[in-house]
Order: sequence, then structure tokens, then C-alpha cells
Amino acid sequence: MSESKKRILIIDDDPPTAEFIQNTLKGKGYLAYYTEDSKNALDIIYNEPPDLIIIDIEMPSIKGDDLCRQLKGDTVYGHLPVILLIPSEFGWSKINWDSIPADDYIIKPVNPDDLNLRVSLSFSRSARELDANPLTRLPGNNSIMKEGQKRIDLGKKFALAYIDLDNFKPYNDKYGFSRGDEILRMTARVVTNAVRDMNHPDKFVGHVGGDDFVFIVPADFVEGVCEQVIKYFDLLITTFYDEEDRVRGYMDSVNRKGEKERFPIMTVSIAVVTNEKRNINHLGEASAIAADLKKYAKSLKGSKYVKDLRG
Repeated sequence: MSESKKRILIIDDDPPTAEFIQNTLKGKGYLAYYTEDSKNALDIIYNEPPDLIIIDIEMPSIKGDDLCRQLKGDTVYGHLPVILLIPSEFGWSKINWDSIPADDYIIKPVNPDDLNLRVSLSFSRSARELDANPLTRLPGNNSIMKEGQKRIDLGKKFALAYIDLDNFKPYNDKYGFSRGDEILRMTARVVTNAVRDMNHPDKFVGHVGGDDFVFIVPADFVEGVCEQVIKYFDLLITTFYDEEDRVRGYMDSVNRKGEKERFPIMTVSIAVVTNEKRNINHLGEASAIAADLKKYAKSLKGSKYVKDLRG
């Protein structure tokens, strides 16, 4: 999919309406696509998050308002703007909007001018309110700081994990930024899926930038999430290399000094900071601890996670 176009997912079990919305939005330069199954929609969203979602409130399998609540209640995907499609005979004026966290609504049958206006306003509002990474659509630094500090202030026992890819820069130098971006998207999917599979409401995933990611989970769950991230990253990463490098287990590229060097297949290093045995009063403290841990983790071979156990 083109990275220059905003991606809009339409969830509607009425193909004529979905196709009308799709074609209208395509006419405005958006990359619009649709599904008739709200259960299938979740897989689409989790595997490749769109920039905006339009949901028919009367979907049969998972109702539109329930799907909206589920998405907005997810700390990983809750930042995605959601527009509800409301039939004119639905009695939309009587809907309790306090219980439906939608960003906007459109009355059916859909007026193309109204559709384009509300989509445009939703994107403008989202850009003002959020700092999502443009490549992975994950929350950025402002959200990371807010979520981390919130848990510190609440006195919760949490784990903050910093993820870094080993030998990512040499890969970019040899294969190019486009293929490097595909690895970042893959990593984002692996991390978000591992955190979501934890099946706990208190979770967060963010993208610091480049090849640095963050996730926050309850302290008791962090080791299981780390193990799953490592398992699936190692399983998938070799598919991003040319066959010759994959078979050899290394590639020839240049180091930071501009000198030729052999680099092994990319691995992942995870530095885990918790407040189980020490008090953390500010996110900056956790970041400083993680920096030392990450340096140690990157000195070890293979994919690994290192957890701070000091009191």
C-alpha cells in the first residue's frame, strides 16, 4: 500500500453502501477498502492498522457501537479515529453518545460532501491530539511519557520494556530504507500482537522512533511477552534477507566508521525496567536504567531480554 495515502477501513455488510463510500473516498485521494464482516475487521486492524475506521452501527456479528467500544478501550489501538454510520430511521438523536466513544457520525444514506467533510475533520482532529508514528501508526513519545508516568503516579506494579533491533543500520545501508521500513512494520505487529495476546486490559505499545519500540504491561506478564516477541521476531526476520545472506547467516555491509564488516542476521534486544524492587518516581529514571540495561543486552549474542533485578 502507498505510504503517501491515508488508509480508511470501511466496515459495512451492505456492499452497495460500502462501495459508494469507498469510491467517494478514492476520488479524494484516500486508500479506502472495506469488509462485510466485523469479526474479520479486527484481524485487519490488528495486522495493518488503518488511519481511520468507518463502521455501520447495525453490523450483524459484532455491532458497530460494540466494536467501537472495543477499539477505543484498547490502549494499543484506541488512538484510531472511528466514524459511525447511522441509518436515518435509527433514531440517532436518542443515542447515548456518552456510552459510545466514536469520534463522529454520518447519517445514511451517505451524502458524499458530508462524508468528505467529516473524514477531513477527523484527520485534522487526530493530528492535533495524537503523536502517532507515521510508519507504524503506534503512539509516539508524548503518549509513551503520559502512559508511563500515569502508572508511576497510580503506584501500580508495572514493567516498562525498551526494544531495540541489533544490526538494523547495516541492514538499511545494504538493502535500503524501504526494506528496512518493512522490518519496522513487522516488528510493530509482532510486539502489538504479543501484548494483545497477554489478554489483560492494562497494556500499552509505543514507537519511540527508528528501530526503538516500547511496551508497558503489568510486571507479572512482562517475561511472557518478551519471550513471545523474541520467538516471532526470530521466526520472521530471516524472510527479509536475500537467500544468499539467509543461508550464510550473515551479510556484508559497512559499520559506523564506513568500514566493511560482516553482520549476523538481525536480532532483538529488550531492556526491562520494573518498580517491583525499587521506587521509580519519574519516567526519566526508568529510561536511564533502561539505557544501561540495553547497552548490556546488545553486548550479548542473539535475541534476548534483560530484566533489572536491582533493589
